[in-house]
Amino acid sequence: RDGAVPNRQKILRQLQTGCQRQLEILRRSLTLTTAVLFWSDNQTGQLFPYAFSTISADFKDAPFLLGTGMIGALQSREEFSVAPLPHNSPKIPYYHSNSGVGSFVAVKLNLPETSEQRADSTAIFCVDRLSDLDWTENERFLLKISAEQLSSEIYAARQLFAYDRERHTYRRAFDSLRRLNTALGLDSVYTATAEAVRSIVPADFFSVCLVESDNHRICYVQGDHADKLTGQVFSLEQSLVGQVIKYRRTLPENANYQGTTAVFSEEHLFAAYRSLLIVPLKQENGPVVGALCLAAKKPEVFTRGCREILELLATQVAIKIELANSHEQINRMATLDSLTGIANRRAYQRGFETMLERAKRRPGSLHLILCDIDHFKKINDSFGHPYGDEVLRQVAKLFARVTRSVDLAARTGGEEFAILLEDTDNTGAWKVAERLRELVEQLNLSTGKYQVSVTVSLGIAAFPLDAHSLDKLVSCADQALYAAKSSGRNKTVIWNSCTTSPEI
Repeated sequence: RDGAVPNRQKILRQLQTGCQRQLEILRRSLTLTTAVLFWSDNQTGQLFPYAFSTISADFKDAPFLLGTGMIGALQSREEFSVAPLPHNSPKIPYYHSNSGVGSFVAVKLNLPETSEQRADSTAIFCVDRLSDLDWTENERFLLKISAEQLSSEIYAARQLFAYDRERHTYRRAFDSLRRLNTALGLDSVYTATAEAVRSIVPADFFSVCLVESDNHRICYVQGDHADKLTGQVFSLEQSLVGQVIKYRRTLPENANYQGTTAVFSEEHLFAAYRSLLIVPLKQENGPVVGALCLAAKKPEVFTRGCREILELLATQVAIKIELANSHEQINRMATLDSLTGIANRRAYQRGFETMLERAKRRPGSLHLILCDIDHFKKINDSFGHPYGDEVLRQVAKLFARVTRSVDLAARTGGEEFAILLEDTDNTGAWKVAERLRELVEQLNLSTGKYQVSVTVSLGIAAFPLDAHSLDKLVSCADQALYAAKSSGRNKTVIWNSCTTSPEI
């Protein structure tokens, strides 16, 4: 059976690598001890650890019977979670003992059937951690979409198995699908899709359209008028693309085109093209998420065989778009502060280290601005924590107005914020801090009949002028911030390394 799939081992390695990355991201994001994916051997009834990420020395990289221990609960249900883990609980079969496990989740993955494989094998996704606190709604959401991603990765690999059994003439399309399967972000998915399409057919025009409510947006274009079309939004009722999305079928039927039917809208006729093919982006039993639009200036370019290959490609693209969206969503949730929407402390620490190393390798400077909301505890005590949260959100919105795309603004904890500025001087950093201070002071905040005055204090320090290490730079900026507070608040203070004292 393996001989019928020449690239089987390569596909499995790619699948394993993708699953391994997903489990590593999840483990780090949720501070887990172990995140593991098990795969069943239908002949022996055993579960094998297929991919895992763990920090436990007690983890057993060995198979066990499907109904063993805690995971046996999945024989009668689709998922199982427990927190805290009782001392008399059945054994978690991938550990030598349950010591060190405070909470546990196991999920049986939904594996859709493919044309080559029935959904008769079993994949189980498990996580555990030291904390015995119940899983929060946000954590359960991350576990849910991670399980969906793993299922989609497995489904994508199964589709590749099925495709590799097709005729040898499909080889180029298969190579394109493998390249597509390595794409993570949406932009890389679009680029890989374009490369795949052009390896299959000589299209002069190519675009990816995605559904947005009752409209579709052109997200990616190669060909004539690409700069004008990219990002445009059209009604699903206006065009051939809308019909393809609505009826879930490839159009036109014979792929020939006379240049008279609206493709995107009445204003966008493809008069110069004689071949046209619009393929829906859909999974077998899922919604249509968009369409691939291809056009060529020569007639009869898109043959029936090409159409079949492109429809298979479109299925993979739909899966990859879903995965890319989930991947970006996980990254956002792992790096953004859930209350304010700006970078969180983890992203700040990683960004700080990266930017400092970059500053050490090249001429230039790195400025750190530390910012505290003045008398924030008093605001919370006087008006309540929900209003305090609103103050944090309103202040955080102002950071986007004073920073560049290359800068990093973050909430580092409580009412504390930080800004990292590359390639600027003390004057530039001062202007950013003062602009932020003035914008905060101008905030028109109220609750009930009370007007609430909000101000911030800021401290600035620079690498390499004031410090040559991360800790020292933070210390200098923190002392400057302390000086701003001590001198009356609502001030910006720059650390002056020459006098080892802050400068107002």
